[in-house]
Amino acid sequence: MKPKIIIADDHLLVNDGIKYLLSTDYDIVAQVIDGGNVIEVLHRFVPDAILLDINLPNKNGFKIAEEIKRSFGNIKIVFLTMYSEMRFIEKARLLEVHGYMLKHSTKEELVECLNAVLINKTYYDPKLEALTINLHQKDNFVKQFAISPRELDVINLICKGLNSQGIAQKLSVSVETVKTHRKNIYYKLGINSVFELVEFVDKNSLS
Repeated sequence: MKPKIIIADDHLLVNDGIKYLLSTDYDIVAQVIDGGNVIEVLHRFVPDAILLDINLPNKNGFKIAEEIKRSFGNIKIVFLTMYSEMRFIEKARLLEVHGYMLKHSTKEELVECLNAVLINKTYYDPKLEALTINLHQKDNFVKQFAISPRELDVINLICKGLNSQGIAQKLSVSVETVKTHRKNIYYKLGINSVFELVEFVDKNSLS
Protein backbone atom coordinates (compact mmCIF):
# COMPACT_ATOMS: atom_id res chain seq x y z
CA MET A 1 0.00 0.00 0.00
CA LYS A 2 1.33 3.44 -0.95
CA PRO A 3 1.91 5.99 1.84
CA LYS A 4 -0.91 8.55 2.04
CA ILE A 5 0.08 12.17 1.41
CA ILE A 6 -1.79 15.47 1.64
CA ILE A 7 -0.53 18.51 -0.26
CA ALA A 8 -1.26 21.98 1.18
CA ASP A 9 -0.29 24.80 -1.20
CA ASP A 10 -2.42 27.74 -2.28
CA HIS A 11 -0.95 27.93 -5.79
CA LEU A 12 -3.07 25.51 -7.81
CA LEU A 13 -0.47 24.92 -10.52
CA VAL A 14 2.16 24.10 -7.90
CA ASN A 15 -0.28 21.91 -5.96
CA ASP A 16 -1.30 19.98 -9.07
CA GLY A 17 2.30 19.78 -10.24
CA ILE A 18 3.42 18.18 -6.99
CA LYS A 19 0.55 15.71 -7.19
CA TYR A 20 1.55 14.79 -10.74
CA LEU A 21 5.18 14.24 -9.71
CA LEU A 22 4.39 12.11 -6.67
CA SER A 23 1.33 10.10 -7.71
CA THR A 24 3.41 7.17 -8.92
CA ASP A 25 5.03 6.65 -5.52
CA TYR A 26 2.37 7.92 -3.10
CA ASP A 27 -1.39 8.02 -2.66
CA ILE A 28 -2.32 11.74 -2.79
CA VAL A 29 -5.49 11.57 -0.71
CA ALA A 30 -6.26 15.31 -0.64
CA GLN A 31 -5.13 18.72 -1.83
CA VAL A 32 -5.70 21.87 0.21
CA ILE A 33 -5.31 25.51 -0.86
CA ASP A 34 -6.46 27.32 2.31
CA GLY A 35 -4.55 27.12 5.58
CA GLY A 36 -7.79 27.40 7.52
CA ASN A 37 -8.99 24.07 6.10
CA VAL A 38 -5.91 21.92 6.68
CA ILE A 39 -6.75 20.53 10.12
CA GLU A 40 -10.29 19.59 9.06
CA VAL A 41 -8.91 17.72 6.03
CA LEU A 42 -6.34 15.94 8.20
CA HIS A 43 -9.09 14.70 10.50
CA ARG A 44 -10.96 13.38 7.47
CA PHE A 45 -8.10 11.57 5.72
CA VAL A 46 -5.37 11.05 8.42
CA PRO A 47 -2.41 10.79 6.02
CA ASP A 48 1.05 9.44 6.72
CA ALA A 49 2.58 12.81 5.82
CA ILE A 50 1.69 16.32 4.74
CA LEU A 51 3.60 18.54 2.32
CA LEU A 52 2.90 21.94 3.80
CA ASP A 53 3.62 25.38 2.38
CA ILE A 54 4.59 27.93 5.03
CA ASN A 55 2.82 30.92 3.49
CA LEU A 56 -0.84 29.89 3.27
CA PRO A 57 -3.94 32.12 3.43
CA ASN A 58 -5.85 32.37 6.73
CA LYS A 59 -3.39 30.24 8.73
CA ASN A 60 0.34 29.95 8.11
CA GLY A 61 2.28 26.71 8.07
CA PHE A 62 3.95 27.29 11.43
CA LYS A 63 0.60 27.56 13.21
CA ILE A 64 -0.67 24.52 11.35
CA ALA A 65 2.44 22.54 12.30
CA GLU A 66 1.88 23.40 15.97
CA GLU A 67 -1.70 22.09 15.77
CA ILE A 68 -0.62 18.93 13.97
CA LYS A 69 1.97 18.25 16.65
CA ARG A 70 -0.71 18.59 19.34
CA SER A 71 -3.42 16.56 17.63
CA PHE A 72 -1.76 14.10 15.24
CA GLY A 73 1.28 12.43 16.74
CA ASN A 74 1.94 10.14 13.77
CA ILE A 75 1.59 12.52 10.81
CA LYS A 76 4.95 13.55 9.36
CA ILE A 77 5.28 17.23 8.45
CA VAL A 78 7.40 18.41 5.54
CA PHE A 79 7.57 22.12 4.77
CA LEU A 80 7.80 22.63 1.01
CA THR A 81 8.54 26.31 0.55
CA MET A 82 10.42 28.96 -1.39
CA TYR A 83 11.76 30.47 1.85
CA SER A 84 15.37 29.79 2.81
CA GLU A 85 15.40 32.34 5.67
CA MET A 86 17.48 31.05 8.56
CA ARG A 87 14.91 32.08 11.16
CA PHE A 88 12.27 30.02 9.31
CA ILE A 89 14.55 26.98 9.32
CA GLU A 90 15.31 27.47 13.01
CA LYS A 91 11.60 27.81 13.80
CA ALA A 92 10.89 24.61 11.88
CA ARG A 93 13.55 22.78 13.90
CA LEU A 94 12.13 24.23 17.12
CA LEU A 95 8.71 22.87 16.17
CA GLU A 96 10.36 19.52 15.38
CA VAL A 97 9.09 19.57 11.81
CA HIS A 98 10.33 16.40 10.14
CA GLY A 99 11.36 17.84 6.78
CA TYR A 100 12.12 21.15 5.10
CA MET A 101 12.44 21.28 1.30
CA LEU A 102 12.77 24.16 -1.15
CA LYS A 103 10.28 24.35 -4.01
CA HIS A 104 12.92 24.15 -6.70
CA SER A 105 13.81 20.65 -5.52
CA THR A 106 13.68 17.81 -8.04
CA LYS A 107 11.23 14.93 -7.82
CA GLU A 108 14.07 12.66 -6.72
CA GLU A 109 15.04 15.02 -3.90
CA LEU A 110 11.45 15.32 -2.71
CA VAL A 111 10.96 11.54 -2.78
CA GLU A 112 14.21 11.11 -0.84
CA CYS A 113 12.92 13.51 1.82
CA LEU A 114 9.51 11.86 2.08
CA ASN A 115 10.96 8.37 2.27
CA ALA A 116 13.28 9.51 5.05
CA VAL A 117 10.61 11.15 7.20
CA LEU A 118 8.25 8.21 6.72
CA ILE A 119 10.79 5.99 8.51
CA ASN A 120 11.10 8.53 11.35
CA LYS A 121 14.19 10.36 10.11
CA THR A 122 14.59 14.12 9.86
CA TYR A 123 15.44 15.50 6.42
CA TYR A 124 16.28 19.15 5.72
CA ASP A 125 17.18 20.13 2.17
CA PRO A 126 20.99 19.85 1.81
CA LYS A 127 20.92 23.00 -0.34
CA LEU A 128 20.04 25.02 2.77
CA GLU A 129 23.56 24.60 4.11
CA ALA A 130 24.99 26.53 1.16
CA LEU A 131 22.61 29.47 1.57
CA THR A 132 24.20 32.15 3.74
CA ILE A 133 21.97 35.13 2.87
CA ASN A 134 18.27 35.80 3.17
CA LEU A 135 16.71 36.20 -0.27
CA HIS A 136 13.25 37.48 0.67
CA GLN A 137 13.90 40.46 2.95
CA LYS A 138 11.23 42.54 1.18
CA ASP A 139 8.61 39.79 1.24
CA ASN A 140 5.69 40.88 3.47
CA PHE A 141 5.27 37.38 4.88
CA VAL A 142 8.94 37.36 5.92
CA LYS A 143 8.66 40.84 7.42
CA GLN A 144 6.00 39.62 9.86
CA PHE A 145 8.48 37.25 11.48
CA ALA A 146 10.92 40.09 12.21
CA ILE A 147 8.33 41.61 14.57
CA SER A 148 8.82 40.83 18.27
CA PRO A 149 5.88 39.93 20.56
CA ARG A 150 6.12 43.33 22.28
CA GLU A 151 6.15 45.14 18.94
CA LEU A 152 3.08 43.14 17.97
CA ASP A 153 1.36 44.40 21.15
CA VAL A 154 2.20 47.96 20.10
CA ILE A 155 0.93 47.37 16.56
CA ASN A 156 -2.39 46.03 17.84
CA LEU A 157 -2.85 49.07 20.10
CA ILE A 158 -1.92 51.49 17.31
CA CYS A 159 -4.54 49.85 15.11
CA LYS A 160 -7.09 50.36 17.91
CA GLY A 161 -6.41 54.10 17.71
CA LEU A 162 -4.24 54.62 20.79
CA ASN A 163 -1.47 57.24 20.68
CA SER A 164 1.99 56.71 22.19
CA GLN A 165 0.92 57.95 25.62
CA GLY A 166 -2.12 55.67 25.67
CA ILE A 167 -0.02 52.71 24.59
CA ALA A 168 2.55 53.48 27.28
CA GLN A 169 -0.15 53.46 29.97
CA LYS A 170 -1.67 50.26 28.61
CA LEU A 171 1.66 48.42 28.56
CA SER A 172 3.08 50.05 31.73
CA VAL A 173 6.15 51.38 29.91
CA SER A 174 7.51 54.84 29.18
CA VAL A 175 6.40 56.95 26.24
CA GLU A 176 10.00 56.92 24.98
CA THR A 177 9.95 53.10 24.95
CA VAL A 178 6.78 53.15 22.87
CA LYS A 179 8.32 55.65 20.44
CA THR A 180 11.34 53.37 20.07
CA HIS A 181 9.06 50.42 19.35
CA ARG A 182 7.19 52.45 16.74
CA LYS A 183 10.44 53.46 15.06
CA ASN A 184 11.63 49.85 14.95
CA ILE A 185 8.26 48.62 13.62
CA TYR A 186 8.27 51.18 10.79
CA TYR A 187 11.85 50.25 9.91
CA LYS A 188 11.22 46.50 9.89
CA LEU A 189 8.05 46.76 7.81
CA GLY A 190 9.43 49.43 5.46
CA ILE A 191 6.61 51.89 6.19
CA ASN A 192 6.37 55.54 7.26
CA SER A 193 2.90 56.16 8.69
CA VAL A 194 0.06 54.76 10.77
CA PHE A 195 -2.02 54.52 7.59
CA GLU A 196 0.62 52.28 5.96
CA LEU A 197 0.82 50.20 9.15
CA VAL A 198 -2.94 49.62 9.25
CA GLU A 199 -2.89 48.77 5.53
CA PHE A 200 -0.05 46.27 6.08
CA VAL A 201 -1.88 44.61 8.98
CA ASP A 202 -5.09 44.39 6.97
CA LYS A 203 -3.43 42.90 3.88
CA ASN A 204 -1.26 40.41 5.75
CA SER A 205 -3.55 39.34 8.61
CA LEU A 206 -0.88 40.35 11.11
CA SER A 207 -2.14 39.55 14.62
